[in-house]
Amino acid sequence: MRKYEALIVFNMKGSEVPVETLIKEIAGEMTSQGAQITDTKDMGRREFAYESNHLKAGQYVTFAFDAEPSAIRSIREHLRINPVIHLQYYKAL
Repeated sequence: MRKYEALIVFNMKGSEVPVETLIKEIAGEMTSQGAQITDTKDMGRREFAYESNHLKAGQYVTFAFDAEPSAIRSIREHLRINPVIHLQYYKAL
């Protein structure tokens, strides 16, 4: 297993669901795809440098986790269909 970090930007526009609930849901989805979450950090709402898909800001959250390299692709594809996720970025540590 390797160590990874994921930056997930949530689209909170029009959403009434608390951020903590969304973090738990995404962590559960990542775990179901083979990741072992070691740490999460809510970095807060931040403005984008430029408007992206009619959004001016997003809720930034980082997830540190351990997973097999093959699990990253399935995690990315599984989270891609979630309408609350605006952006996702993964890097190996």
